[in-house]
Amino acid sequence: MSDGRLIVLSAPSGTGKTSVCKELLRRNPDWTFSISVTTREPREGEKDGVDYIFMEDEKFKHLVKFGDFIEWEWVHGNKYGTLMSTLDDALDDGKIMLLDIDVKGGKTISEEFPDEIISIFIEPPGDNITEKKEVLEERLKLRANTPITLIKKRLKRLDLELEYKDNFKHHFINYDLEETTNEIEQTIKEQLKR
Repeated sequence: MSDGRLIVLSAPSGTGKTSVCKELLRRNPDWTFSISVTTREPREGEKDGVDYIFMEDEKFKHLVKFGDFIEWEWVHGNKYGTLMSTLDDALDDGKIMLLDIDVKGGKTISEEFPDEIISIFIEPPGDNITEKKEVLEERLKLRANTPITLIKKRLKRLDLELEYKDNFKHHFINYDLEETTNEIEQTIKEQLKR
């Protein structure tokens, strides 16, 4: 086993995993970030090669055909994937790499790298699925330019995404972003010592 570690952060859309990831990277500048590939258009302020690798569908299909992705998925009408080479390089170089990834992709990577992974699942607050959906809907509406049809798709997917929770070793409920980030960071650092 190499000294490198992969930290998989998975959550339903709108739960705050991207915000947690960005804050963890800000606090720990020696950690790296796995930049996912996507066929979707960049959102305002996103940069190619920083937030995502934005790719034409034909090129994405080519990489799929040749097995370059460890995982890829259709999510809300767009394709997202993680390049195997990105993870292999990080582990070979002894890096600590964060992955902000959907639940199915998180499960796949956990299965592929069982000894190098710290798997974390973040869920929205609420005592039941209805309350969780209400919280997510509010959060998604606060995002600039998120079409209502996309919000509905994401809410519909919540039940399925929550079913994956048991595939992750560490679970957090995001009541408060800073508090959740602190708890996740503490858990990661404890796990890195092992």
